[in-house]
Amino acid sequence: IRIWGQEGDHWVCKSVLEGCHSRTVRCVSWSPCGNKLASASFDATTCVWRKSAADFELINTLEGHENEVKSVSWSPSGSLLSTCSRDKSVWIWEVTEDEDCECASVLTEHKQDVKKVTWHPHLEILSSCGYDDTIKMYREDEDDWSISCHFLSGFPALSYLRSCRCCYDTLTGHESTVWSITFDKTGDRLASCSDDKTVKIWQAYHPGNHEGAYKNTACVCISYWTERIIIIDALLSIYQCICLLQALRHQAIIQSGSVYVR
Repeated sequence: IRIWGQEGDHWVCKSVLEGCHSRTVRCVSWSPCGNKLASASFDATTCVWRKSAADFELINTLEGHENEVKSVSWSPSGSLLSTCSRDKSVWIWEVTEDEDCECASVLTEHKQDVKKVTWHPHLEILSSCGYDDTIKMYREDEDDWSISCHFLSGFPALSYLRSCRCCYDTLTGHESTVWSITFDKTGDRLASCSDDKTVKIWQAYHPGNHEGAYKNTACVCISYWTERIIIIDALLSIYQCICLLQALRHQAIIQSGSVYVR
């Protein structure tokens, strides 16, 4: 891992972090405060580094994934860290006051390799994508993390609606692996890129919006890919695709870092 700093018009290598990972380092992520760096590796570990006066020091090595760790991301508060892996799981780690990291939850909603995790820029809402062609949204629910989507063939009883606090959507529409996802700075739009040679822009619709994406606590979301009834929490937003960027590409769109929304 190399840390680069700007000197005039040039960028120069300031530090080289080594001795932690034994295989390819796939992803790095800065904490919101800028004093910590997390690195994810194909050796199935995630390392957390802290900036000191002279250099960076290794303070944690997170173990638990059974296979390659593909992505790592800090929550906007810096109190949570998420990782995802080829083992089809997403892990949520809680950062304690003594800078230790404890596993808060293991999410196994994806059916295949999970390629990317990213947090909403202002809320502790997590998104992940992977080889199963989907994007999934998560939020904390009564001291645990759960997937924030439930697809039903009809409307459930009102008692179920009251108990269902975490209902966004599983974003479908890509026809192959979703390689990367990123929120814009407001969190109202999400961009995704895929092996199907497309980039999709997803728009968040908040309660009471004028587009009619909500109707009390239930709505029918219709797109040109699918029509389904989604039961949603009236206090949360849902994301729908509003733009398909396809152009004339003949190869899959695979990020070197991530897609970026201005």
